[in-house]
Amino acid sequence: MRFTEIAAGDTHTGNMVQEILKKSPLLANYIEFFKKPGSSVSVRSGGSIDGLVGTTRAIGADYAAKTVAPEYKTASRKMLGDKIRIDVAYERMGYDINSEMLSQLSRRVREFGYMFNYALIKGDSTTTPTQFNGISKLITQARTVIAGENGKQLLLGNSDTSKKAQQELLELLDQTIAQCEGTNKVIIANSKTIARLNAVAREYLTITRNEFGVPITHYNQIPLINAGDYKSAQDTFAPILAFDETVGTSKDCASLYVASFEEEDGMSFATCEGGFMVYPIQKVGNFYECTFELIADSILIRESALSRLSGLRL
Repeated sequence: MRFTEIAAGDTHTGNMVQEILKKSPLLANYIEFFKKPGSSVSVRSGGSIDGLVGTTRAIGADYAAKTVAPEYKTASRKMLGDKIRIDVAYERMGYDINSEMLSQLSRRVREFGYMFNYALIKGDSTTTPTQFNGISKLITQARTVIAGENGKQLLLGNSDTSKKAQQELLELLDQTIAQCEGTNKVIIANSKTIARLNAVAREYLTITRNEFGVPITHYNQIPLINAGDYKSAQDTFAPILAFDETVGTSKDCASLYVASFEEEDGMSFATCEGGFMVYPIQKVGNFYECTFELIADSILIRESALSRLSGLRL
C-alpha cells in the first residue's frame, strides 16, 4: 500500500497528504506499507532450510527431504510527527485564525517528507527507542559494496584516468543494484552524488515526471532519489546523506543505498488503519493546536532487499 492508502479518510488529512506527496517522491511513489492491528505485529520471513534447494535424482529414487522451519520478524509501533500551535491572541488582533492555522499547517506538514527521509536513512532504535530503524542500521555487511580501500573519487573530465574512474564507478553502482534483489528498486543518494552521475553517466539517465510534476531521474530505468536536507525548514543545508563517513584513511566519503520496497516483503513498513492522520484543530489554553502523525515501524523482511555502495568521494 502507498501512503495515500494508509492515511485517515477525512478531508483534512487528505488535503495535507497531498502537500506531503508534492515534496516527497519516496512517499508518493515508492515506499510500501501494510496494515495490521495491534501494538506489535509478526511477519513471516523466509524461514530456514538445512541445505540448498534443487538437486537431481534417478528414476526410482527420491529427493533427500530438506527440513524447513518458519521464521517471523516483529515490528512494533513507532510514532513520527509533530504538533504546531498558534496563540489565540492573533484572533483578537484581527487575523482569520482558522485560515492562518491551515496555511501554517500546510507549510509545516510539507516538511514531514524530510522527517520521514531522515528516519528512513538514519533512524536508530538502539540510541533513540522511539525511532524506527533506518536502512543504514538494517543493512548487512554482506550487501555492502566498498568503492575502494580509502574510498573512490568521482572524477570529472575526459582523460584516460578520468574515464577509467568513471567506468569503475558505474561498474560498482551496477554491482550494488544487482546485490539488491526484488522489485520496485530505488537508488537513494545525496544531491551531489546525483549531480556527479548526471555529469559522467548522462547517456544512462532518463528523466520523467511524477503525478505532481516532480522530475524523477532514472539510472538504467531505476529511480534515483535525492534523500534531501533534513534542516530545510531552517534554510540551512544539512543533507541526510553527507560526505562525512570514514572509509580507510578518508573521512570525506558518502554512501548511496539501493532498496527494494515491497508490501510485506523486502523493505516495508508495518502500520495500522488510519496510519497517518492530521488531527482536528482544537483550542488548548491560549493556543490553537494541531498534531500530525504517522504510526509505523520499519521491517526488513528479506536482507537481500537492501544494498549499499560506500566510499564515494567528490
